[in-house]
Amino acid sequence: MRALLLVLVATTALATPRPARDTADVGNRGSYSVGIFNPLRIAFHNRFELQANPLLFFVAPHLDARFAILKPPVAEGQLPMGVRLTAEAGLLMPTFGMRLMKGFFFPTWATSPNDIGFMLIPRVGLLASGDFFTNDVLTVRIDGALRIPLGPNNATPMNSFLAPLEILFAAPLTGFCGRLGGAYDHAFGDRLRLRGEVNLYVTGQQGNLEVEGQNLGPVAAISPFIFTAHLGLDIAVFQYSRITVGALFANYDQGATQVTTRADGFSERTRVRSNNILPTLDFIWAGF
Repeated sequence: MRALLLVLVATTALATPRPARDTADVGNRGSYSVGIFNPLRIAFHNRFELQANPLLFFVAPHLDARFAILKPPVAEGQLPMGVRLTAEAGLLMPTFGMRLMKGFFFPTWATSPNDIGFMLIPRVGLLASGDFFTNDVLTVRIDGALRIPLGPNNATPMNSFLAPLEILFAAPLTGFCGRLGGAYDHAFGDRLRLRGEVNLYVTGQQGNLEVEGQNLGPVAAISPFIFTAHLGLDIAVFQYSRITVGALFANYDQGATQVTTRADGFSERTRVRSNNILPTLDFIWAGF
């Protein structure tokens, strides 16, 4: 594997670094990119593109649109420069996919009369990107998603052992998921990019007791705040594509507790936040 990667990098002729990922940049008409886990993104106009995740689309139909509000002209073969501002809007129906997972992620629902109702999850967001030094990009984003129920719904929070799952299902299971985040992308020559990103998520109410769809109030309230940090390295391969490797750190309230000793010598059980460290890997194929 290492030898293959060295061959791919060595045979790649690049004039400029790969553009930074997940920024406010909207591709020119006809450009596209897709990863194993990254969404398929196609530009239908110089200021408009659509994106969807191929792995999830058929079990959880969704579509996101990106509109370039500010997009300075870009010379052919050059990276975007100046301040870019992009608005995002999307719609998701997660019900079918969540029902397929009733016996795994939601084991008690597989043998109970409770079910996951139909719902729509609209999402809106705003991204701003600007350049620093040579080929470095700073991006700031804010977005939010809401749950619109389309009938009875018994879905409750997962309180799982993985923060990415909590974020993915936050809007469908708690009714809301908002994010404020920033990322800095630095180019090392024309083949490597190092990207650091931090995000603060806030979800809807968690830890409430629900019986037959009625919210009876908090039993053991869960903090709605989730913090994540990601560090990733992009390695240029072929003409436009890249391999991405990295690690994700997440801090959130899973409902965990630990026994601590007080100053008076007595012990008590206190709530603590949980930490996740997960590897990330993807191959992103792009074209222009």
